[in-house]
Amino acid sequence: MSDKKLHTLTIDPEFRDLIPPLNDDELTMLEESIVANGCESPLIVWNGVIVDGHNRHAICQKHNIPFAVTEKEFSSREDAMLWMLRNQLGRRNLNSYQRGELALKFEPLIASASKKRMLAGKAIDPPQNSAEGSGETRHQIAKIAGVSHDTIKKVKKLSESADEKTKGKLRRGEVTVHKAYTELMQKEHENETRVCDRCKQEKPVAAFSIPSNRHGFSSLCKDCEKEISAAAKAAAEVASATTAKVETHPVNGMAMLNGAPIHVATPLPDEPDMLPHVMSTLETAAHSFLATVETSLRLMTRGIATPENLRIYEEALLSIADQAHELFKNHVKEIEKR
Repeated sequence: MSDKKLHTLTIDPEFRDLIPPLNDDELTMLEESIVANGCESPLIVWNGVIVDGHNRHAICQKHNIPFAVTEKEFSSREDAMLWMLRNQLGRRNLNSYQRGELALKFEPLIASASKKRMLAGKAIDPPQNSAEGSGETRHQIAKIAGVSHDTIKKVKKLSESADEKTKGKLRRGEVTVHKAYTELMQKEHENETRVCDRCKQEKPVAAFSIPSNRHGFSSLCKDCEKEISAAAKAAAEVASATTAKVETHPVNGMAMLNGAPIHVATPLPDEPDMLPHVMSTLETAAHSFLATVETSLRLMTRGIATPENLRIYEEALLSIADQAHELFKNHVKEIEKR
């Protein structure tokens, strides 16, 4: 690390613009801190080019405040940019949209790395290459951002299609990704209609919701969703409030209401040693799901299994896994609130 002084450094526009700017309040707080206490953290540079500390550099130049620099080695511009993105994601307190927006800047870098591996002969299976360039790349981006696969899709859509006013609200946390995405999708499809899978009625798109763990419209209209939710709640209340025999369903945790199967969870004693019962329910669901996946794979014959179709299928599997993980994280948050 060098001594503190007014170093002459190079600003690379691509590096500078890679990181979302601080908002006005954050920039004011940073400037007040540096003016009062000096520039305490060294700027990180690569061959004299700033890779971390553009805001601090501007403030120090404005007020003639000396600063230190630390030289960092990278093998290429791409490596430097990847480090910058990871460094920012690990340092700043970002909301879901900001994390997704920042992580999406990895997309061309990851795609470029994938292409280099292909040219080097390290990736040889065409279907996997196709997935890696699309669904798998987004799956990696979602992991980097610490959000679900569906959230990344929503952030990407918003970053490409939302107006600047909406993007500003998203960055400030004034509106959620899901709400902004739903409003955008309903606006884009406002003149379209859909047919509800349950009531079979054709209705405007506005009559269908977008579940928080999905990026597409529900197959059921809002009215049918409310009816199903009310029926499930009523059946659960009856099951817990009466000793009368309730018609059972072959699947564990299910009961029959007006001839239709609904889920009725049986409350367990709130004790740690009840975990085996919880895991038993999960394993039953997992076995059923895997059996269904195996059946669908048998239907995927050679003629159907084009690279594009395999990409779509794999992306659907990854999305399901992300949805399950999102359900888990949301439930943990609910438990922590209680």
